[in-house]
Formats: sequence, C-alpha cells, structure tokens
Amino acid sequence: MLVKKISATIETSKIQKEQVYSNSQFESLIVSVEKGMEIPPQPAPANAGLYLIKGKLTFDIEGTIYAIEEDDFFSFEKGQMHGLKAEEDSKFLISRILPEE
Repeated sequence: MLVKKISATIETSKIQKEQVYSNSQFESLIVSVEKGMEIPPQPAPANAGLYLIKGKLTFDIEGTIYAIEEDDFFSFEKGQMHGLKAEEDSKFLISRILPEE
C-alpha cells in the first residue's frame, strides 16, 4: 500500500482548500469558506463524508436542504447532486473514497 501525505493549498477570495492526506484510494481536505459563498449543485465525484469543524452550512442533496452546524457529520454518495451555501464563515473536513481507475 502506498501512503503519501500532501499539503497543497488552493485559495480563491471565498474558498480555501488544503489537501491534508491522499493516496490512490482516499483523500482528505480541509475546506474553509466565507459567509455567503455558494457552490451550485453538481454530481459528487466520489462517496464522501463531511465533518463541520466550525460555522454553519446549508447543504443541498438532490433538492433536499439540510442545515449543518458545528460538530455535525454528513455523508453523500458518488453521483448524488450536491451543493452548499455558507451561512457563516465555516471550515470542514471532507474525506472521499476515490473511484477505481
């Protein structure tokens, strides 16, 4: 099994992503979003779990809206349409099981 740690940061004015771990089957990212930032619905590229470290998000899964608050865990499956809106400045850990190539 190949294990490697990666710390790469991607920043825009309203979102910051830091890849904290990755191998051929799994990756984890810390994502920070500013209040008001929205990601429109899109198909999930992998099965994923999201743990909200701080803040408050509105999460849209296939048209159903969920209020996610600090210390909540949320999961969704590959292919599900999902999007979010930051109701407050927020930070979350997202872990994804990568599809086999």
